[in-house]
Amino acid sequence: MPRPGGLGPVRLQQLILVELAAAVMLVAWAADTSWLLAPAGAVAALLLLMAVLRRGRRPLPEWYDTTRALRQRKRDAKLPVPPGTDAMLAPVVECDPALRTYSFVSRDDRSIGMIGDGTFLTAVLFVQPADQPLRPGAAGRQLPLRLIQDALEVDGIRLASAQVVQHTQPAPAPHLPQQSLAARSYGPLQTQAGSPALRLTWVALKLDPELSPEAVQARGDGVPGAQRALLRVADQLASRLAGAGFKATLLDETELVQALATSSCLNPRANAQHGQDGRTQRRTVEAVRTWRVDDRWHTTYWVSRWPQLGSGGASLPELVTRFTSLPVLATTFSMTLSKAGNRGVSLTGHIRVTARGDDELGQVGRELERAASASKVGLVRLDREQVPGALATLPLGGTY
Repeated sequence: MPRPGGLGPVRLQQLILVELAAAVMLVAWAADTSWLLAPAGAVAALLLLMAVLRRGRRPLPEWYDTTRALRQRKRDAKLPVPPGTDAMLAPVVECDPALRTYSFVSRDDRSIGMIGDGTFLTAVLFVQPADQPLRPGAAGRQLPLRLIQDALEVDGIRLASAQVVQHTQPAPAPHLPQQSLAARSYGPLQTQAGSPALRLTWVALKLDPELSPEAVQARGDGVPGAQRALLRVADQLASRLAGAGFKATLLDETELVQALATSSCLNPRANAQHGQDGRTQRRTVEAVRTWRVDDRWHTTYWVSRWPQLGSGGASLPELVTRFTSLPVLATTFSMTLSKAGNRGVSLTGHIRVTARGDDELGQVGRELERAASASKVGLVRLDREQVPGALATLPLGGTY
């Protein structure tokens, strides 16, 4: 997936290719051998072409890397899911077979759910406005991002990232006839307030123990030390969110699996069938532009350009509301914060739309792109990277 590593519109790979081309010509010129200039010029021209040419709106080297990675994932997809995998977790494990859930019991006898792949651990908070109406207006749903940013480093514990995931399902449901009672009742309300039938918010905190070895060692080292360090950050963030008027619940293992299943928009009937008969066949299929789970079709976009926020521009909650009010089965917005240097913070955004079929997905995708263009937001559909894109929108802690 597109990652930090570019200088404006020029990516780091392109800059390296240009520098290599210049180095080849410089070496040929310094050798003071005239016959070397022609082959050196040909090599330099080839390197420049690789830096300049694009395919699918991406530089050629990056397009080649994503194509090769997709082929490898398709080969890996022939392997069955490990026996005993929870039916609600199985589609996520198909995308990353190394993922495992853990249940950690704290000193005050709380059961805390965590998930990781051996290189990181993630804990998830379910966040709700406290003492608010069931369907608050957009102004009442502004999660204080400053608190999320402050959680990136607590008591010497440095997180790899902190991710906010908002999952919405519209009201009325898009498959209902226009003249149905539900459509006539909820349609005007949704148009006026932009209130969906369901809006769930999770904050996923991702710890890489290698970023805070001393803090992990001070709490017991190894997996237990990492779990205690992650719990310290999660508890502090939950407390600060409570002070800001939110109810933040740290999920246990069962609730964490349920959150991943809900965010993946799994078909409950398929979950029940696979859970009863213990099926091990794969339920997910990745294509160039889509990721399919059971009978649900997904497409993920990367936010390549943010508009001016505040001070005359649109607020972030307004943008999220626009993008998550589409007439589709579900929309998931993910925003990941991570440290950039000593004081800076990088912001990465992804949007995933979920539909009941390929045609509906294509239609809603075009609506999303038009809405993004009107809001001056740059969106790039993650062709050949739909599985990494889907993982980036699940409450796992951030960009894959």
